Amino acid sequence: MKNNEYLNNLLPSVREKLNLSNDDRKEFILEEKWITYPNAKEILDKLEFLYKHPKKSRMPCMLLVGGTNNGKTSIINKFLKKHPPFEDEEVTITPILSVIAPDTGSISDFFSKILQSLCVPYRNGDKVNKKRELIDHYFKICEIKMLIVDEIHNILIGAISKQKAFMNSLKNLSTELQIPIVIVGTPDALHATNTDAQINNRFKPIALRKWHFDRNYLSLLASLEKIIPLKNPSYLSSNKELSEYIFDTSEGYIGEIIDLITISSLYSIDNNIEKIDIKSLKNCGFVKPSLRKHINDMLDL
Repeated sequence: MKNNEYLNNLLPSVREKLNLSNDDRKEFILEEKWITYPNAKEILDKLEFLYKHPKKSRMPCMLLVGGTNNGKTSIINKFLKKHPPFEDEEVTITPILSVIAPDTGSISDFFSKILQSLCVPYRNGDKVNKKRELIDHYFKICEIKMLIVDEIHNILIGAISKQKAFMNSLKNLSTELQIPIVIVGTPDALHATNTDAQINNRFKPIALRKWHFDRNYLSLLASLEKIIPLKNPSYLSSNKELSEYIFDTSEGYIGEIIDLITISSLYSIDNNIEKIDIKSLKNCGFVKPSLRKHINDMLDL
């Protein structure tokens, strides 16, 4: 690929960044960006289906499950941006409310997080039933059509009976308010939905899978290269040494793939390489996810 052809292959908004200073280009590289890929589109389509689902007594719900740093939060944020809150007279209409499950596994703490997200005043000493009444009232006022609960694996800190009570509370919230609830977590989250047959049946899992070394993966690398303002081509998708090294080092997690390419891009700018090559990949300081658990290996002790 000739350099002019490479430059034309960059997205126009990226190509114009080539004239910026190194620091400004690095800042641009660090900004959050979205790249559509088949598994993400499948999940976004499912979320949209749930969001538009007509009200009924038993609303469909979903468990989005995936490994750490495999893109779950990015997908949820993409979906939330499509349905942002907006002002309507004196009320903030909130089509979708997203909260993080409390690390206490407490239903009362969970309800408190919901009320805090809606800026609803309440007393610390309020009982669960009182908080639930407030939730019912303000969900209707704010016209909330979907609730997303991220980091659902946080509730696993409690006993099985406590986990079951939490999940039953979610199920009842969905049934009584007639809204779909999406819970998001690591594979451990499956333990939370397996506490009861009804809960397991209500929160049907959809997986955000690890990547395979295939055409979709190479397409992802090509897309990533188009949004990085480096002055020379890297050939990430066509250079087998680079694509295999990125796949092996990232261990197939999209968040790690993006982090590795981002960090090596910064290294290449700082060292006037202006492309992602094997040197920048190996020397940029990125550590394989599995090795982060073994500090002795990292320090050669």
